[in-house]
Amino acid sequence: MYVTLAERVMEYGWLLVAVTAASPLLDSSFVEKGRFDEDYFAGLASVCCSELGYWNSFVPVFDYSSIRAYVDSIQHYVDGGWLRAASELYYPVRLKPKGENNLENLREKGVNHIELRMFDLNPLMPVGVDERDIAFAQLLLVWLAGTPRQEFSPKAQIQAVQNFKNAAHYDLKTVKILVPNGEVYTVVQAAKNVFSFMRDFYEGFPQEVIDILDFEEAKFDDADNRYAWKIRKNTAGAM
Repeated sequence: MYVTLAERVMEYGWLLVAVTAASPLLDSSFVEKGRFDEDYFAGLASVCCSELGYWNSFVPVFDYSSIRAYVDSIQHYVDGGWLRAASELYYPVRLKPKGENNLENLREKGVNHIELRMFDLNPLMPVGVDERDIAFAQLLLVWLAGTPRQEFSPKAQIQAVQNFKNAAHYDLKTVKILVPNGEVYTVVQAAKNVFSFMRDFYEGFPQEVIDILDFEEAKFDDADNRYAWKIRKNTAGAM
């Protein structure tokens, strides 16, 4: 179940980037050596998930047919010198074993939990996160676990990484998402489509579930509801 869920999250996890992006400004030293303490805006809402973020120098392709096949996919990159260790796989979704985090444990003992690595800390909240975003991530995972698995070809996996990077942009009406059926939408329209599917899935659930969906979808109805937009507007000296 975890392997299939990891596969599905890579297909739709860009939505979590879009709703939690909260790092629109860089220090000037990031783009110019020796220049410090100035805000720099690069057209991004989440730097870490963008093209400027923390990615490997290659886009990995995995075999999601079983836990052993998945582990062997990662081992392939270690054996080939692409990764010095499995822990250096900088990927939005990783599967972790119980106990020591290594491939042998993952292969032999299976998955203990799924790690989602696409969230920005939210400086607008005292504890760095809005509980509604965590609840929404859970709702998204349940929806994905309850929908049929689709073919996730190597080409689709490479495109999925690009979708994450596109969803990290500041203006989501100007960048595109290639969805699993091959159609292309703006991030905003692709997100609205997912919310439509999720509303059908959660029909009849308690109002608190609908409230969370409303809270997240509002970020695509009006960009001013997004954290990155609020932060940029409230930060003096933003470029």
